[in-house]
Amino acid sequence: MKIFLVCNSLGGGGAERVHVNLANGFAQQGHEVYLVADTNMEASYPVDEAVKVLPLCPKSDNKFVKWGKAISWLRKNIKQYRPEVVIGNMDLCSLISRLASLGLSVPVIFTNHHALESQAYDVHFTTKVCDFVIPRFMSATTLLTIADQEYMARKYHQKKNVFVMPNPLSFTPVSNIPPKENVIFAAGRLNNWRYKGWDILISAAERLAPLLREEKWKIQIAGGGTKSETEVIEKMINNAHVEDVVELLGYRTDMESLYQRSAIYCLSSRSEGLPMVLIEAMSQGCAPVACENLGRTKEIVTNESEGLLFKTGDVDDLAKQLSIMITDCDKRTKIQNSAVKRSEFYLIDNIVDMWEDLLKNVVKNK
Repeated sequence: MKIFLVCNSLGGGGAERVHVNLANGFAQQGHEVYLVADTNMEASYPVDEAVKVLPLCPKSDNKFVKWGKAISWLRKNIKQYRPEVVIGNMDLCSLISRLASLGLSVPVIFTNHHALESQAYDVHFTTKVCDFVIPRFMSATTLLTIADQEYMARKYHQKKNVFVMPNPLSFTPVSNIPPKENVIFAAGRLNNWRYKGWDILISAAERLAPLLREEKWKIQIAGGGTKSETEVIEKMINNAHVEDVVELLGYRTDMESLYQRSAIYCLSSRSEGLPMVLIEAMSQGCAPVACENLGRTKEIVTNESEGLLFKTGDVDDLAKQLSIMITDCDKRTKIQNSAVKRSEFYLIDNIVDMWEDLLKNVVKNK
């Protein structure tokens, strides 16, 4: 099958990484794949040599010029290469893809990469409009979770051609659990501390401090942030008097090794879509303790053999679940092994298989 994947860039955010990984996965399965992206921006994700990269738009500081020309550039490429299907990355690239393909009988798929509802913030009005309007003009729309699919049906009355498509895992799951240290690991930008729930995790650390010291455990948080936001987190740690058991590691590029040496991974967020950090940690043998998050995280950690969930925002419940995971070594070991097994569901080959079924259906019904 000849596939166009339209993406803002080949670097930067997680949604862009997913699109590049999908392009690579399709190419490895023998499809003819074109990755159409802003090639003026720095690329940081490796693209398979079998994937053909096409420029999406000219270099311009004027966004209206840039994205206006992107429509005509993309339309020209669609006419020239005649893809059987176009997959747009998030709202903007999906909308551009639809406009560029008007009258060309090419099905366009809108990939939505955010949670449709949140406990941490009000979803922006323009985002709600996009979530409501764009699927109505697409051949198909993909969402990250069943919870979002149900929400779209309930709130936006959109059920037709809406599919759940998880993001693929970037890491290879470990074949054997590596040696673990007494570390509870967490990762995410410090600037988003309310969303990531660093205050929740630090408050839980305050309650657990005697146990952490007695059992010689540490909580380590990896993530970059501005000086002012880092100081906010440091002040939280100081006020909780847990400087000896909570460490800020700063921005790190060695995430795989950090996962591999950590016994527990903690997702303390107030809001998540499909948290890839959780899946990555599970793939490297971390026992997860994660927020429930309106049912979304339960689609990853499906039962207590794969990890422990706590009520989102509930410090006491988080402290309780972490205490269980710290003190029950046998339970933790069993969960680590089950977590690795569960992460295999998100391997790129499995996700590409799901995509292939969707693409065949979309092309057949165009």
